[in-house]
Amino acid sequence: MSGKKTGAGPTPDKRSGWKKIRFALSRATSKAIREPLRRVREPLRQIALKFIPGYPIVIEQPETLPLAPFTGVLPQAGTRCLVYEDAPVVIRSHPLSRHSSEDESRHYLDHIVTAPGLTLESPGPHFWFARSGLMVSPKGGIWRHSFMAPFRMERVRTVKSISRAEQGGGEGGLVFHPSLVRGAERIAGPHLVVAQTESPNFGHFLLDVVPLIHLGKEMGAPMLAWPFKPWQKDIIARIGVAPGQIRELPAKTHLLEQPVVSNRLAGLGAHIAHPMAKRVFDAIRDRTPVERYGSLPRRFFLMRGLRHGRSLKNRVELGEALASHGVASVQPEMMSFEEQVALFARAELVVAEFGAAMANVVFCPAGAKVLEIISEGQHDPWSARLCGMLGLEHVVHFQKLSEDERLSRGDRFAPSPDFAFAADIAAICATVDHLR
Repeated sequence: MSGKKTGAGPTPDKRSGWKKIRFALSRATSKAIREPLRRVREPLRQIALKFIPGYPIVIEQPETLPLAPFTGVLPQAGTRCLVYEDAPVVIRSHPLSRHSSEDESRHYLDHIVTAPGLTLESPGPHFWFARSGLMVSPKGGIWRHSFMAPFRMERVRTVKSISRAEQGGGEGGLVFHPSLVRGAERIAGPHLVVAQTESPNFGHFLLDVVPLIHLGKEMGAPMLAWPFKPWQKDIIARIGVAPGQIRELPAKTHLLEQPVVSNRLAGLGAHIAHPMAKRVFDAIRDRTPVERYGSLPRRFFLMRGLRHGRSLKNRVELGEALASHGVASVQPEMMSFEEQVALFARAELVVAEFGAAMANVVFCPAGAKVLEIISEGQHDPWSARLCGMLGLEHVVHFQKLSEDERLSRGDRFAPSPDFAFAADIAAICATVDHLR
Protein backbone atom coordinates (compact mmCIF):
# COMPACT_ATOMS: atom_id res chain seq x y z
CA MET A 1 0.00 0.00 0.00
CA SER A 2 2.83 2.38 -0.72
CA GLY A 3 0.98 4.37 -3.35
CA LYS A 4 3.39 3.25 -6.06
CA LYS A 5 2.01 1.95 -9.30
CA THR A 6 2.31 -1.58 -10.51
CA GLY A 7 2.94 -2.56 -14.09
CA ALA A 8 0.85 -4.82 -16.25
CA GLY A 9 3.63 -7.27 -17.07
CA PRO A 10 4.34 -10.58 -15.38
CA THR A 11 7.12 -9.31 -13.07
CA PRO A 12 6.02 -10.67 -9.68
CA ASP A 13 7.82 -8.31 -7.31
CA LYS A 14 8.93 -4.73 -7.90
CA ARG A 15 10.40 -4.19 -4.49
CA SER A 16 13.99 -3.02 -4.50
CA GLY A 17 16.79 -5.42 -3.78
CA TRP A 18 17.51 -3.49 -0.58
CA LYS A 19 13.99 -4.10 0.74
CA LYS A 20 14.34 -7.81 0.07
CA ILE A 21 17.67 -7.88 1.90
CA ARG A 22 16.20 -5.91 4.81
CA PHE A 23 13.29 -8.34 5.08
CA ALA A 24 15.65 -11.34 5.08
CA LEU A 25 17.90 -9.69 7.70
CA SER A 26 14.90 -8.95 9.92
CA ARG A 27 13.83 -12.59 9.88
CA ALA A 28 17.38 -13.76 10.53
CA THR A 29 17.78 -11.32 13.44
CA SER A 30 14.51 -12.47 14.95
CA LYS A 31 15.58 -16.11 14.86
CA ALA A 32 19.14 -15.49 16.03
CA ILE A 33 18.61 -12.81 18.70
CA ARG A 34 15.04 -11.87 19.58
CA GLU A 35 13.61 -15.35 19.99
CA PRO A 36 16.50 -16.67 22.20
CA LEU A 37 16.25 -13.53 24.37
CA ARG A 38 12.51 -14.02 24.70
CA ARG A 39 13.02 -17.63 25.80
CA VAL A 40 15.38 -16.47 28.55
CA ARG A 41 13.39 -13.43 29.63
CA GLU A 42 9.91 -14.97 29.76
CA PRO A 43 10.55 -17.53 32.56
CA LEU A 44 12.10 -14.79 34.70
CA ARG A 45 9.08 -12.55 34.14
CA GLN A 46 6.69 -15.36 35.07
CA ILE A 47 8.57 -15.98 38.34
CA ALA A 48 8.40 -12.27 39.26
CA LEU A 49 4.65 -12.08 38.54
CA LYS A 50 3.92 -14.87 41.05
CA PHE A 51 4.45 -12.34 43.84
CA ILE A 52 2.00 -9.77 42.42
CA PRO A 53 -1.74 -10.15 43.22
CA GLY A 54 -4.00 -10.92 40.27
CA TYR A 55 -7.32 -12.25 39.01
CA PRO A 56 -7.87 -15.52 37.10
CA ILE A 57 -8.60 -14.81 33.44
CA VAL A 58 -12.13 -15.60 32.23
CA ILE A 59 -13.67 -15.11 28.80
CA GLU A 60 -16.60 -12.71 29.09
CA GLN A 61 -19.49 -13.59 26.79
CA PRO A 62 -21.62 -10.82 25.24
CA GLU A 63 -24.79 -12.83 25.95
CA THR A 64 -24.41 -11.89 29.62
CA LEU A 65 -25.53 -8.36 28.70
CA PRO A 66 -29.29 -7.67 28.34
CA LEU A 67 -30.41 -7.11 24.75
CA ALA A 68 -31.90 -3.70 24.04
CA PRO A 69 -33.40 -2.41 20.77
CA PHE A 70 -31.14 -0.49 18.42
CA THR A 71 -32.26 3.15 18.36
CA GLY A 72 -29.66 4.62 16.02
CA VAL A 73 -27.23 5.54 18.80
CA LEU A 74 -24.63 3.69 20.88
CA PRO A 75 -26.13 1.28 23.45
CA GLN A 76 -26.38 2.24 27.10
CA ALA A 77 -23.65 0.99 29.45
CA GLY A 78 -24.20 -2.62 30.46
CA THR A 79 -26.40 -3.47 27.43
CA ARG A 80 -26.02 -4.72 23.88
CA CYS A 81 -28.07 -4.29 20.69
CA LEU A 82 -28.44 -5.87 17.27
CA VAL A 83 -28.02 -3.32 14.49
CA TYR A 84 -29.13 -5.72 11.78
CA GLU A 85 -30.15 -9.38 11.71
CA ASP A 86 -28.41 -12.48 10.37
CA ALA A 87 -28.73 -13.02 6.62
CA PRO A 88 -28.41 -16.08 4.35
CA VAL A 89 -25.54 -16.27 1.85
CA VAL A 90 -25.75 -18.74 -1.03
CA ILE A 91 -22.56 -20.56 -2.11
CA ARG A 92 -22.63 -22.15 -5.56
CA SER A 93 -20.19 -24.75 -6.81
CA HIS A 94 -18.60 -24.04 -10.18
CA PRO A 95 -18.08 -26.78 -12.80
CA LEU A 96 -14.56 -25.50 -13.52
CA SER A 97 -13.44 -25.73 -9.89
CA ARG A 98 -10.73 -28.21 -8.88
CA HIS A 99 -11.53 -29.25 -5.34
CA SER A 100 -9.27 -30.23 -2.48
CA SER A 101 -8.66 -33.86 -1.58
CA GLU A 102 -9.33 -32.84 2.03
CA ASP A 103 -12.73 -32.29 3.66
CA GLU A 104 -12.48 -28.51 3.12
CA SER A 105 -14.06 -29.07 -0.32
CA ARG A 106 -17.50 -29.14 1.30
CA HIS A 107 -17.23 -25.38 1.82
CA TYR A 108 -17.17 -24.85 -1.95
CA LEU A 109 -20.15 -27.02 -2.89
CA ASP A 110 -23.74 -25.77 -3.18
CA HIS A 111 -24.98 -24.74 0.25
CA ILE A 112 -26.24 -21.81 2.31
CA VAL A 113 -24.39 -20.18 5.21
CA THR A 114 -25.58 -17.57 7.67
CA ALA A 115 -23.85 -14.20 7.81
CA PRO A 116 -24.00 -12.96 11.41
CA GLY A 117 -25.79 -9.71 12.11
CA LEU A 118 -23.85 -6.76 13.50
CA THR A 119 -23.91 -6.25 17.26
CA LEU A 120 -22.89 -3.37 19.50
CA GLU A 121 -21.96 -4.15 23.11
CA SER A 122 -21.19 -1.84 26.05
CA PRO A 123 -19.51 -4.07 28.68
CA GLY A 124 -18.17 -1.39 31.04
CA PRO A 125 -14.55 -0.44 31.86
CA HIS A 126 -11.84 -2.46 30.12
CA PHE A 127 -8.14 -2.08 29.52
CA TRP A 128 -7.35 -2.02 25.80
CA PHE A 129 -4.01 -3.48 24.72
CA ALA A 130 -2.54 -2.23 21.45
CA ARG A 131 -0.48 -5.16 20.16
CA SER A 132 -3.05 -7.88 20.86
CA GLY A 133 -6.26 -5.83 20.63
CA LEU A 134 -7.48 -7.60 23.78
CA MET A 135 -9.91 -5.88 26.12
CA VAL A 136 -9.50 -6.99 29.73
CA SER A 137 -11.68 -5.87 32.62
CA PRO A 138 -10.04 -4.74 35.90
CA LYS A 139 -10.95 -8.16 37.33
CA GLY A 140 -9.49 -10.26 34.53
CA GLY A 141 -12.39 -10.71 32.12
CA ILE A 142 -11.35 -10.80 28.45
CA TRP A 143 -14.23 -9.56 26.31
CA ARG A 144 -15.03 -12.28 23.78
CA HIS A 145 -15.41 -9.93 20.84
CA SER A 146 -11.98 -8.35 21.31
CA PHE A 147 -10.18 -11.27 19.65
CA MET A 148 -10.66 -13.69 16.77
CA ALA A 149 -11.48 -17.27 17.67
CA PRO A 150 -10.11 -19.57 18.80
CA PHE A 151 -8.49 -18.15 21.92
CA ARG A 152 -4.79 -19.01 21.76
CA MET A 153 -2.05 -18.50 24.31
CA GLU A 154 -0.05 -16.53 21.74
CA ARG A 155 -2.63 -13.75 21.99
CA VAL A 156 -1.48 -12.80 25.48
CA ARG A 157 2.26 -13.05 24.86
CA THR A 158 2.50 -9.28 24.34
CA VAL A 159 0.34 -8.45 27.39
CA LYS A 160 2.95 -8.11 30.10
CA SER A 161 0.33 -7.81 32.86
CA ILE A 162 -0.88 -11.38 32.23
CA SER A 163 1.00 -14.38 33.59
CA ARG A 164 0.59 -18.14 33.68
CA ALA A 165 -0.12 -19.71 37.06
CA GLU A 166 0.77 -23.27 38.00
CA GLN A 167 -2.35 -23.36 40.17
CA GLY A 168 -5.43 -21.20 40.52
CA GLY A 169 -5.26 -19.58 37.10
CA GLY A 170 -8.24 -18.99 34.85
CA GLU A 171 -8.56 -19.59 31.10
CA GLY A 172 -5.41 -21.47 30.07
CA GLY A 173 -4.02 -21.02 33.59
CA LEU A 174 -3.77 -17.25 33.04
CA VAL A 175 -3.80 -14.49 35.65
CA PHE A 176 -4.29 -10.75 35.11
CA HIS A 177 -2.34 -8.31 37.29
CA PRO A 178 -4.16 -4.94 37.11
CA SER A 179 -1.61 -3.17 39.32
CA LEU A 180 0.87 -3.38 36.43
CA VAL A 181 -1.36 -1.16 34.27
CA ARG A 182 -2.67 1.20 36.94
CA GLY A 183 -0.95 4.09 35.17
CA ALA A 184 -2.86 3.53 31.92
CA GLU A 185 -4.50 6.65 30.49
CA ARG A 186 -8.26 6.75 31.10
CA ILE A 187 -10.62 7.49 28.23
CA ALA A 188 -13.95 8.76 29.56
CA GLY A 189 -17.35 8.59 27.89
CA PRO A 190 -18.87 6.18 25.37
CA HIS A 191 -16.78 5.48 22.27
CA LEU A 192 -17.23 2.99 19.45
CA VAL A 193 -14.04 0.94 19.12
CA VAL A 194 -13.05 0.66 15.45
CA ALA A 195 -9.69 -1.12 15.54
CA GLN A 196 -8.53 -4.67 16.17
CA THR A 197 -4.76 -4.46 16.78
CA GLU A 198 -2.15 -1.81 16.05
CA SER A 199 -0.94 -3.98 13.12
CA PRO A 200 -4.03 -4.28 10.90
CA ASN A 201 -4.65 -6.95 8.31
CA PHE A 202 -5.98 -5.42 5.08
CA GLY A 203 -8.76 -7.97 4.58
CA HIS A 204 -10.05 -7.77 8.13
CA PHE A 205 -9.88 -3.99 8.14
CA LEU A 206 -11.85 -3.76 4.90
CA LEU A 207 -14.48 -6.39 5.71
CA ASP A 208 -14.79 -6.02 9.50
CA VAL A 209 -13.80 -2.50 10.45
CA VAL A 210 -14.80 -0.36 7.45
CA PRO A 211 -18.54 -1.23 7.75
CA LEU A 212 -18.24 -0.49 11.48
CA ILE A 213 -16.68 2.92 10.81
CA HIS A 214 -19.42 3.61 8.29
CA LEU A 215 -22.01 2.80 10.95
CA GLY A 216 -20.27 5.09 13.44
CA LYS A 217 -20.27 7.86 10.86
CA GLU A 218 -24.00 7.44 10.25
CA MET A 219 -24.70 7.55 14.01
CA GLY A 220 -22.40 10.51 14.56
CA ALA A 221 -20.73 8.47 17.30
CA PRO A 222 -17.27 9.22 18.71
CA MET A 223 -14.83 6.46 17.76
CA LEU A 224 -11.48 5.16 18.99
CA ALA A 225 -8.68 3.48 17.05
CA TRP A 226 -4.95 2.90 17.10
CA PRO A 227 -2.88 5.17 14.82
CA PHE A 228 -3.99 4.57 11.25
CA LYS A 229 -1.60 3.57 8.50
CA PRO A 230 -1.62 5.79 5.37
CA TRP A 231 -3.64 3.23 3.42
CA GLN A 232 -6.25 3.10 6.19
CA LYS A 233 -6.56 6.88 6.14
CA ASP A 234 -7.10 6.72 2.39
CA ILE A 235 -9.98 4.29 2.85
CA ILE A 236 -11.53 6.27 5.70
CA ALA A 237 -11.38 9.48 3.65
CA ARG A 238 -13.66 7.83 1.08
CA ILE A 239 -16.27 7.02 3.72
CA GLY A 240 -16.76 10.70 4.55
CA VAL A 241 -16.02 10.53 8.28
CA ALA A 242 -16.04 13.99 9.89
CA PRO A 243 -12.64 15.32 11.03
CA GLY A 244 -12.00 14.42 14.66
CA GLN A 245 -14.81 11.85 14.86
CA ILE A 246 -12.23 9.07 15.18
CA ARG A 247 -9.67 9.60 17.93
CA GLU A 248 -6.39 7.82 17.26
CA LEU A 249 -4.83 6.68 20.53
CA PRO A 250 -1.09 6.15 21.03
CA ALA A 251 -0.25 2.46 20.65
CA LYS A 252 -0.06 1.69 24.36
CA THR A 253 -2.46 0.37 26.99
CA HIS A 254 -5.52 2.51 27.81
CA LEU A 255 -8.41 2.12 30.25
CA LEU A 256 -11.63 2.70 28.32
CA GLU A 257 -14.36 3.64 30.80
CA GLN A 258 -17.26 3.03 28.40
CA PRO A 259 -16.11 1.17 25.30
CA VAL A 260 -18.66 0.01 22.74
CA VAL A 261 -17.45 -3.18 21.06
CA SER A 262 -18.84 -5.05 18.06
CA ASN A 263 -18.73 -8.68 17.02
CA ARG A 264 -16.98 -7.37 13.89
CA LEU A 265 -13.83 -6.89 15.98
CA ALA A 266 -13.81 -10.69 16.35
CA GLY A 267 -13.53 -11.08 12.58
CA LEU A 268 -17.10 -12.17 11.88
CA GLY A 269 -17.55 -9.73 9.00
CA ALA A 270 -14.66 -11.33 7.15
CA HIS A 271 -15.57 -14.89 8.14
CA ILE A 272 -18.97 -14.59 6.42
CA ALA A 273 -19.52 -11.20 4.81
CA HIS A 274 -22.98 -9.71 5.36
CA PRO A 275 -25.00 -8.25 2.44
CA MET A 276 -25.48 -5.01 4.40
CA ALA A 277 -21.74 -4.36 4.07
CA LYS A 278 -22.19 -3.78 0.34
CA ARG A 279 -23.58 -0.31 1.04
CA VAL A 280 -20.28 1.13 2.16
CA PHE A 281 -18.27 -0.60 -0.59
CA ASP A 282 -20.65 0.68 -3.26
CA ALA A 283 -20.28 4.17 -1.78
CA ILE A 284 -16.47 3.93 -1.89
CA ARG A 285 -16.56 2.75 -5.50
CA ASP A 286 -18.94 5.58 -6.44
CA ARG A 287 -16.53 8.13 -4.93
CA THR A 288 -13.58 6.76 -6.91
CA PRO A 289 -12.76 8.32 -10.32
CA VAL A 290 -12.56 4.98 -12.09
CA GLU A 291 -12.50 6.68 -15.50
CA ARG A 292 -9.02 8.05 -14.75
CA TYR A 293 -7.62 4.54 -14.81
CA GLY A 294 -8.61 3.36 -18.26
CA SER A 295 -5.16 1.86 -18.83
CA LEU A 296 -5.53 -0.67 -16.01
CA PRO A 297 -6.12 -4.27 -17.19
CA ARG A 298 -9.55 -5.86 -17.03
CA ARG A 299 -8.14 -9.39 -16.78
CA PHE A 300 -5.37 -9.65 -14.22
CA PHE A 301 -3.41 -11.95 -11.93
CA LEU A 302 -3.39 -10.70 -8.33
CA MET A 303 -0.07 -11.66 -6.76
CA ARG A 304 0.98 -11.81 -3.14
CA GLY A 305 3.99 -9.83 -1.98
CA LEU A 306 7.35 -10.85 -0.59
CA ARG A 307 6.42 -10.61 3.09
CA HIS A 308 3.52 -13.02 2.90
CA GLY A 309 3.61 -16.75 3.56
CA ARG A 310 1.97 -19.40 1.38
CA SER A 311 4.37 -18.47 -1.40
CA LEU A 312 4.03 -19.90 -4.89
CA LYS A 313 7.26 -21.59 -5.94
CA ASN A 314 6.52 -20.96 -9.61
CA ARG A 315 4.88 -17.54 -9.37
CA VAL A 316 7.11 -16.02 -12.06
CA GLU A 317 6.38 -18.87 -14.47
CA LEU A 318 2.64 -18.63 -13.74
CA GLY A 319 2.66 -14.88 -14.40
CA GLU A 320 4.47 -15.37 -17.69
CA ALA A 321 2.09 -18.12 -18.77
CA LEU A 322 -0.99 -16.07 -17.88
CA ALA A 323 0.38 -13.10 -19.83
CA SER A 324 0.30 -15.25 -22.96
CA HIS A 325 -3.40 -15.86 -22.25
CA GLY A 326 -4.23 -12.16 -21.98
CA VAL A 327 -3.97 -11.87 -18.20
CA ALA A 328 -1.70 -9.13 -16.79
CA SER A 329 0.08 -9.41 -13.45
CA VAL A 330 -0.51 -6.82 -10.73
CA GLN A 331 0.68 -6.43 -7.15
CA PRO A 332 -1.98 -4.55 -5.16
CA GLU A 333 0.29 -3.58 -2.29
CA MET A 334 2.33 -1.55 -4.75
CA MET A 335 -0.76 0.48 -5.72
CA SER A 336 -2.65 3.26 -3.99
CA PHE A 337 -6.05 2.36 -2.59
CA GLU A 338 -7.73 4.47 -5.27
CA GLU A 339 -5.92 2.49 -7.96
CA GLN A 340 -6.99 -0.78 -6.35
CA VAL A 341 -10.63 0.26 -6.28
CA ALA A 342 -10.44 1.33 -9.93
CA LEU A 343 -8.67 -1.90 -10.90
CA PHE A 344 -11.39 -4.09 -9.40
CA ALA A 345 -14.24 -1.83 -10.49
CA ARG A 346 -13.19 -2.47 -14.12
CA ALA A 347 -12.46 -6.18 -13.68
CA GLU A 348 -13.75 -8.88 -16.00
CA LEU A 349 -11.52 -11.68 -14.65
CA VAL A 350 -9.52 -11.77 -11.43
CA VAL A 351 -7.00 -14.59 -11.01
CA ALA A 352 -5.91 -14.43 -7.37
CA GLU A 353 -3.71 -16.18 -4.89
CA PHE A 354 -5.60 -16.79 -1.64
CA GLY A 355 -4.97 -13.86 0.69
CA ALA A 356 -6.19 -10.58 2.15
CA ALA A 357 -6.05 -8.72 -1.19
CA MET A 358 -8.95 -10.94 -2.33
CA ALA A 359 -11.16 -8.70 -0.16
CA ASN A 360 -10.96 -6.12 -2.96
CA VAL A 361 -13.48 -8.14 -4.98
CA VAL A 362 -16.10 -6.11 -3.05
CA PHE A 363 -15.48 -3.45 -5.72
CA CYS A 364 -15.99 -5.78 -8.70
CA PRO A 365 -18.90 -5.12 -11.06
CA ALA A 366 -21.74 -7.59 -11.52
CA GLY A 367 -20.69 -10.38 -13.87
CA ALA A 368 -17.01 -10.37 -12.93
CA LYS A 369 -15.31 -13.77 -12.68
CA VAL A 370 -12.86 -14.83 -9.97
CA LEU A 371 -10.39 -17.73 -10.21
CA GLU A 372 -8.79 -18.37 -6.83
CA ILE A 373 -5.59 -20.37 -6.28
CA ILE A 374 -5.38 -22.06 -2.87
CA SER A 375 -3.09 -24.66 -1.37
CA GLU A 376 -4.76 -27.73 0.09
CA GLY A 377 -5.30 -27.65 3.82
CA GLN A 378 -6.19 -23.96 4.06
CA HIS A 379 -9.63 -24.69 5.62
CA ASP A 380 -10.66 -21.03 5.42
CA PRO A 381 -13.48 -20.43 2.90
CA TRP A 382 -14.07 -16.74 3.69
CA SER A 383 -13.32 -15.73 0.10
CA ALA A 384 -15.84 -18.20 -1.36
CA ARG A 385 -18.47 -16.83 1.01
CA LEU A 386 -17.56 -13.27 0.05
CA CYS A 387 -17.95 -14.05 -3.65
CA GLY A 388 -21.23 -15.81 -2.87
CA MET A 389 -22.55 -12.76 -1.02
CA LEU A 390 -21.53 -10.51 -3.93
CA GLY A 391 -23.00 -12.85 -6.55
CA LEU A 392 -19.68 -13.21 -8.40
CA GLU A 393 -18.77 -16.24 -10.50
CA HIS A 394 -16.18 -17.94 -8.30
CA VAL A 395 -13.90 -20.77 -9.41
CA VAL A 396 -11.51 -22.35 -6.94
CA HIS A 397 -8.34 -24.25 -7.87
CA PHE A 398 -6.90 -26.18 -4.95
CA GLN A 399 -3.24 -27.03 -5.49
CA LYS A 400 -2.24 -30.48 -4.31
CA LEU A 401 0.75 -30.61 -1.98
CA SER A 402 3.69 -32.95 -1.91
CA GLU A 403 4.49 -34.71 1.35
CA ASP A 404 7.31 -32.23 2.06
CA GLU A 405 4.98 -29.31 1.40
CA ARG A 406 2.39 -30.74 3.78
CA LEU A 407 4.99 -31.10 6.52
CA SER A 408 6.17 -27.51 6.07
CA ARG A 409 2.65 -26.04 5.98
CA GLY A 410 2.23 -25.53 9.72
CA ASP A 411 -1.00 -24.78 11.56
CA ARG A 412 -3.72 -22.67 9.92
CA PHE A 413 -3.62 -20.18 12.80
CA ALA A 414 0.17 -20.24 13.02
CA PRO A 415 1.36 -20.91 9.45
CA SER A 416 5.01 -21.43 8.72
CA PRO A 417 6.59 -18.39 7.03
CA ASP A 418 8.67 -20.78 4.93
CA PHE A 419 5.70 -22.68 3.47
CA ALA A 420 5.67 -22.68 -0.33
CA PHE A 421 3.82 -24.73 -2.92
CA ALA A 422 3.65 -25.08 -6.69
CA ALA A 423 0.70 -24.09 -8.87
CA ASP A 424 -0.60 -26.27 -11.70
CA ILE A 425 0.07 -23.75 -14.46
CA ALA A 426 -1.46 -25.75 -17.30
CA ALA A 427 -4.72 -26.32 -15.43
CA ILE A 428 -4.99 -22.67 -14.40
CA CYS A 429 -4.38 -21.41 -17.94
CA ALA A 430 -6.93 -23.86 -19.34
CA THR A 431 -9.52 -22.57 -16.90
CA VAL A 432 -8.67 -18.96 -17.80
CA ASP A 433 -9.40 -19.76 -21.45
CA HIS A 434 -12.82 -21.11 -20.47
CA LEU A 435 -13.63 -17.96 -18.49
CA ARG A 436 -13.78 -15.61 -21.46
